Amino acid sequence: MVSAESVRGVRASLGTLARAGVLRHVKVMEHPRTAYLLIPGRCSGGCLFCPHWLDDRRLSRVSWPEVNVGEILGAQWRFKRVCIQSVLRRMFWKDLVEIASLFEIPISIATNPVGERELWELKRVSQILGIGLDAMSRRVFERVRKPGSFYQYLRFLDKSLRVYGKGKVYVHLIAGLGESPEEALKTISHVYESGGEVALFAFTPVPGTPLQSESRPPLSYYRFLQVVTHFLRNGIPLREVRSLDPDDYKEAFLTSGCPDCNRPFYNESPSGDCYNFPSLELLERNWDRVRRELEGAARYFRLLP
Repeated sequence: MVSAESVRGVRASLGTLARAGVLRHVKVMEHPRTAYLLIPGRCSGGCLFCPHWLDDRRLSRVSWPEVNVGEILGAQWRFKRVCIQSVLRRMFWKDLVEIASLFEIPISIATNPVGERELWELKRVSQILGIGLDAMSRRVFERVRKPGSFYQYLRFLDKSLRVYGKGKVYVHLIAGLGESPEEALKTISHVYESGGEVALFAFTPVPGTPLQSESRPPLSYYRFLQVVTHFLRNGIPLREVRSLDPDDYKEAFLTSGCPDCNRPFYNESPSGDCYNFPSLELLERNWDRVRRELEGAARYFRLLP
């Protein structure tokens, strides 16, 4: 039987540690509703946009200190869900299973493709699976040097849906890695047509990575993708976008992902432009700005049927 004592340390986001009461000196504008954990060890993936294979204490713009897993277990009642993220290294799936089996609240696991036997093991300890596809086309996948192949990930999506079920598999997609709007629309549509869900991220240039000097995606473009994702998630025909006022679908601009995932400021500084709003209250305070960004997205909406 797995116990907290038998599991080595785990990395946790700063926001998670603050809400868990482990780091009391950290001030946060918005608390995460999900506890975000990362299995320790350096990733062998080498994706050009990611700092983790260079420094295993960082993922996106967020620091992930290593702590004893018991410190999170003792505070799990403060969260609605735990999200355990993998790194690419030998037998990583075993660490995911060991850590997930300790918790009593709902579990999401974010993983790279694994075999069917390993997938069933992950299903035994979690209710939702995340797949880090990231790139929105084969061309971009190869450009950013994701390990494996674009179509391997799409096949893994189909296999995961057979194991977890429709609506229980979330594909992580990063906007702004060099995809065209048409490529983004095609891939997001494919995920929903397959029975999956989309967790949308914005590309964040991180110092020290090969893509550190590249630009973030335009907010108008990102708003377009948020609207598309929201409509497809809710089964609303995309042609209805033009007939509805943005006030009718404000929730499109909240963080997308597993239930209770709000990832506060994972893609942006609290003092800068906000791509994913972690709460409706923060969105309301910035609503006039979001409406202006949507007005600038008119050329993207012309791509819709």
